[in-house]
Amino acid sequence: MGLRTREDYEDVLEALGACVSTRVPVLLWGEPGSGKTAVVESVADLGWHVETMIISHYEPSDLAGLPLLTGDRVALAPPAWAVRLAEHDGPAIAFFDEFSTATPALQAAALRPLTHYQVGDLLLPETVSFVAAANPADVAVAGWELAAPTASRFVHLEWGLPLEVFTECLVSGRWPTLPVGALPVGYDAEVDRQRVLVAGYLRARGSQLSVVPADAAGRGRAFPTPRTWDYAARLAAFAGARGSSERVVRLLVAGCVGAVVAHEFLEFVRKQDLPDPEDVLAGDFSFTGSRPDRTYVVLQSVLAAVRQRPSAARWTAAVEACGRAAAEVGVDPAVPVVRALLRPGARPAAAALPPGLRVFAPVLALAGLLPGA
Repeated sequence: MGLRTREDYEDVLEALGACVSTRVPVLLWGEPGSGKTAVVESVADLGWHVETMIISHYEPSDLAGLPLLTGDRVALAPPAWAVRLAEHDGPAIAFFDEFSTATPALQAAALRPLTHYQVGDLLLPETVSFVAAANPADVAVAGWELAAPTASRFVHLEWGLPLEVFTECLVSGRWPTLPVGALPVGYDAEVDRQRVLVAGYLRARGSQLSVVPADAAGRGRAFPTPRTWDYAARLAAFAGARGSSERVVRLLVAGCVGAVVAHEFLEFVRKQDLPDPEDVLAGDFSFTGSRPDRTYVVLQSVLAAVRQRPSAARWTAAVEACGRAAAEVGVDPAVPVVRALLRPGARPAAAALPPGLRVFAPVLALAGLLPGA
C-alpha cells in the first residue's frame, strides 16, 4: 500500500524512528525501489553503524552462529556482521533487507537474535536495533510468507514514497534522515501508564490477548500476542513522551497488534479519563459511580506508582484505596491489585495493614495470601 501524502510519509518515518530508538524490531513492507534501504542507512550520517544484509545471501548459521569445535565442546562462533556490531562504540542497526526472501529455515534462525540479541555465543549490546525490509510476497523474488513466530517479533509498518516527496528530493538532492534519538524525559512513567491501559483493556477483552490469524497472509503481519502488546505499550509510551501525533501512535499500535484491535484499544484509552494515581493514594478521589473496568485501571495505575516509588506509607495507602474501591464499586475490580500488593516481598517491613483489608479476607485466604496479623 503506497503512502499518498507527505504527511503520511512523515508519520511512518517518525514511527520507524520510534521503533529504532526503543530497540523494538520493525519490518517495513513496501514495493521495490521505494527507498526503504536508503532511509535506514541514512542514520550513518548521524554516526550510527549499519550492517546491511540481503537475507537470501545468508545461511541459517550466519544468524544462529557457526559451529566451532573448541576442546571437548562445540561453540557457536558469531559471524563477522555480529562482531562488527558488537565492536562499534555507539548505536547501530542490524538491517535485514529483502526479508520476504528468507526461507523458513532462515526465519527460524532469526528468532533468537531478534528478541534476545544473541548471535551464536555473542550477546549484542543494548545499542543495537533490528530493522528489516520486505516486498509483499506477490512481488518479491522467490518470496515467502512470514511464519507466525517470525511475524510476531516485528512491528509492521507499510512504506511508500509519495510523488510529492520523491520529486522534491530528486530535484533538491536532499533525502529525509531517519529521526532517531535517546529515550525522552518521562518515558519510564509513560510506559507504566501505557501498560496499565493495556492491562485494563485486556481485562475487559481477554480474548484479544493472543489471536493468531487463520490465514497464512494474516499470520505474516501484525496480530495480538503478549509480546506485541508489550511492544505496543513501549512504543505508545515513547510517542506520548515525545509529543507525537495521534496518527503516529495509531500507526505504531496497529503495527504491533493489527488495525482492528488497535482501533478498539485506542477507543478504550480515549474513554478512560484516568485520575492522577498520587491523588488516589492521597485519598482525594472517589470511586463512587465509576465503572468496574475503569476502577480496575485506576487501581492498576496506583500499583504502578507504588512500585515506582515504594515506601511503607504508600503501600498502606494503596491497600486503603483498594478498600475504598471495594466499598464503593465492588470487590472484583480491586482483587488483582490487592493480591499483587500482598505477594511475597511486595509489602515493606514497616507497612501497616489497614482495617479495610478485611473485606478481601476470603479471596486472600483462597490464594494463600492472608496476612497473619
